[in-house]
Parts: sequence; structure tokens; C-alpha cells
Amino acid sequence: MTMTAFILAKLSPDSGMELLNEIRQDDFVQEAYLIYGAFDMIIKVEVKNPEDLDEFIFNKLRTLRGVLDTATCICASC
Repeated sequence: MTMTAFILAKLSPDSGMELLNEIRQDDFVQEAYLIYGAFDMIIKVEVKNPEDLDEFIFNKLRTLRGVLDTATCICASC
């Protein structure tokens, strides 16, 4: 069984397209888009377990230059 989560990310002003292209290459990422509003990007990920989600968020996404903040929403009924 997989877990689906949507991650909202705030980005530095000069990093949007570069980060979008990089994030879309990750195996956990199903979809990623630049968006308008309080956050700059939404990322849909599918992982096998909470540890994989931790790996993506803490060891990949948050280490990228230009990622300023994230908020994660784990699906309850996906």
C-alpha cells in the first residue's frame, strides 16, 4: 500500500523553473507544478511508508537551494 502526500513549497524568487525541473526528476514525485498564492509549488508524491516521505522531504526537498519552507498534507482517502 502506498501513501500519497501533497507538499506545498515556498521558493526563493529566482529558483522556480530550475527547482521544478529538478524535483520532477525524483522517483517519488508523481506531479509537480508552480502555483500562485501563499506557496509557489505543489508536489504530489507517492511513497511506500512514512520513512520514504521523511527521506524525500528532509534529505532531498529541503536541502535544495531555493526551497525556503514546506507544508505537507498526507491524504486520508487517496
